[in-house]
Amino acid sequence: MGETAGSQKVQAPDPAASDTPSGDDSRIQKVVVLGGGSAGYLSALALKIRLPELEVRVIHSKSIPIIGVGEGTTFTVPIFLHGYLGLDPAPFHRLARPTYKLGIRFLWGQRERFFYSFTNQLDGRLADLPRLNGFYAFDDFSHGDIIGALMAAGNAFERQPDGGPLVTTASAYHIENAHFVEYLERAAAEVGVVTIDDEVVDVETGAGGVSALRLASGAVERAGLFVDCSGFRSELMGKALGTPFDSFRSSLFCDRAVLGGWEREDEPILPYTTAETMACGWAWQIEHEPMINRGYVYSSDFLSDDEAEREFRSKNPKVSDTRVVHFDSGAYRSNWVGNVVAMGNASGFVEPLEATSLSVICDHTVRLIQALADADLQPGEKTRHYYNRYTARTWRAIRRFLALHYKFNDRIDNEFWRTCQEQTDLAGAEEIVDYYQECGPSRMWAAESMGWGDPFGWEGYLIMLVGQGVPYRRQMGPKPPEAELWRAHRDRIDARAADGIPLGEALEMIRSDRWVWKPDFYRNAVKW
Repeated sequence: MGETAGSQKVQAPDPAASDTPSGDDSRIQKVVVLGGGSAGYLSALALKIRLPELEVRVIHSKSIPIIGVGEGTTFTVPIFLHGYLGLDPAPFHRLARPTYKLGIRFLWGQRERFFYSFTNQLDGRLADLPRLNGFYAFDDFSHGDIIGALMAAGNAFERQPDGGPLVTTASAYHIENAHFVEYLERAAAEVGVVTIDDEVVDVETGAGGVSALRLASGAVERAGLFVDCSGFRSELMGKALGTPFDSFRSSLFCDRAVLGGWEREDEPILPYTTAETMACGWAWQIEHEPMINRGYVYSSDFLSDDEAEREFRSKNPKVSDTRVVHFDSGAYRSNWVGNVVAMGNASGFVEPLEATSLSVICDHTVRLIQALADADLQPGEKTRHYYNRYTARTWRAIRRFLALHYKFNDRIDNEFWRTCQEQTDLAGAEEIVDYYQECGPSRMWAAESMGWGDPFGWEGYLIMLVGQGVPYRRQMGPKPPEAELWRAHRDRIDARAADGIPLGEALEMIRSDRWVWKPDFYRNAVKW
């Protein structure tokens, strides 16, 4: 996803400076996106579809490979693609070949397992019970609704009367990155986005941000707005503009990942991501049709690369070739400086424990488009200021939520996990934990403890706190009749899930010519 740059002529930009000369030409007319990975093409595609008057160009050197790993998403990504952008899901399924993800199976904490879905398993309430489900699930929690039950059964969807899968918008995708980017590039070209196969050799800066990109071919690209999607290199936001980077190292100790996988043999395609506790971090498993993608995120302060490789292979003897990726968890203090907006890994990065990467790109792209439209394509100081406040709040929320995963995971008793329990900086989640430990899974003051606009909601925190068995003081055990109602509910959803459709069978039906998508299926679910 990265682009290479030569020398930069760095001059500190004035964030309040006008992006283009005054007068009628002050409106942004052209956008240049640097980087052709998922961030670059998602941003370019969305800008052109939602603001069609813009000229949008992507600069990407085909000689620079994208990060070719499997990715998990959240439910907002299909809604963004098919609802907000209106991309037909039928060709998307044929070309990008995603599989479905209902949530995450956590091998985390003292429970054997528990399932995180995109539905309200614990923050919901059964009609016959006086309190939230979380109160009844604490002692024996694996799942609490039909989506969780489907994951526990290894099935993807309930079966409809006609035998087909009951697909809902409460599901996400597993995507193989190379296929996804290939699809996005094709879709972008169809709506008029121009891709330039070239390499940046020099970045010229001025008072308003970036004034020009000089390319290896000798061409010079100027624009009213540059979108930096150059990956970890952050060629514009980080290198050229020198924007400060805020590390999350006090909350997230892991800084490396060993990546691998193997071709699928007789393993069923599972409808979830697995997050498995490891000696000095955790391992993911992402389900694609032809292969199983695995990775081990770990801390180099506690484990060498060779030791990580050995542990990884001991758990996954089918793994073929592996590679190690280094990363720093954190975010740039501003994601919009002058006439430059950073997206994807060029704006910030956190380990993929909750599959936030593509969801953040979608969300921040929507906010950028809304901000540009609101400002009539003439964004000023306040537009940039409040966009930066919004994106900074996103990064803080993700940081504190992931920190919670490490603080309370006591599945393995060793130096790394004891250090996590003793030293992890909750980075703002302290009030949430204090509220939960006093009041339990109560919703009464949950929103006040979280603050405005938390992307994970009280459900997300409840899944991780109840799932990890974090105790709370208001231990009023359910009365026997209430406990019996909860058990009966669990029995009912388990029986329904057992009759569900496995993912392989469902994919065959969804990709067939017989499958017809309702035109408003995703449009009705648009959240922005």
